[in-house]
Amino acid sequence: MKSLSAACFAGALVFSVCAHAGWSITADAERFRWAESANPSVTETGPMFGIGARFAQDLPAGWQFGWRGRLYFGSVDYSGALLSTNEPITGTTEYKGLSNEGQAVYRFPGNPYGLEFVSGLIWDYWNRQLTPSQREQYWVGSLRLGLNADRRVPIGWFGGAGVKYPFYTNEDAHLADIGFNSNPRLKPKGALSTYAEAGYRFSPSWSLTGYYDSYRFKESNLTPTVFNPDIPDCAAGCGIFQPTSKVDSIGLRLQYNFQ
Repeated sequence: MKSLSAACFAGALVFSVCAHAGWSITADAERFRWAESANPSVTETGPMFGIGARFAQDLPAGWQFGWRGRLYFGSVDYSGALLSTNEPITGTTEYKGLSNEGQAVYRFPGNPYGLEFVSGLIWDYWNRQLTPSQREQYWVGSLRLGLNADRRVPIGWFGGAGVKYPFYTNEDAHLADIGFNSNPRLKPKGALSTYAEAGYRFSPSWSLTGYYDSYRFKESNLTPTVFNPDIPDCAAGCGIFQPTSKVDSIGLRLQYNFQ
């Protein structure tokens, strides 16, 4: 009888969670901008596209959990300089990335605006292909804190805003592929950035959201001494660093919720 009661309780709990949970899929398009405080400065601007999936418990109040995943890609315009001569150049950078975020959300009971406190743990990866032989890979772990307002009505407005902080950044610049004798990793330091979104739900299934997202990275420390005979400043040895960098994205996201 105890086993049967425990099984019934577990089944009721699973049913309760599933009854208030929802999956959705997303598609988005955004204007992406990457900027480095180098001399000369480096900027990359252009369109980025993404597809994703989301899960949310959507309980009436209290703590609840969710997940968001996104695949993204884009071809953007590059304006910068050659590493070997510092000569200004322009070109195209290809991006491919994958983002995952686990969220813990507290929905305030009895609030007429549907206020929620949002905390998230984000793991982001992207490949930045500068030339056929030169690329950079980034692995970034970040924390998100913010507030949402969503009354969860079938038709109506919702939104949210907050801050992000990258607590872990690992950059592989593949230095050995461009003539250096070794390939030490770069570790730009994180800095606080903001995000915001405002959306409208046209039906229980469809919504459209405008959003702003960002990253901020401080200058990394110098690598141990590396050598590259093709670069005058590094022929006798030099240290490599990632300059202060920032990412800003403004976009639209279409979302379909499964009922």
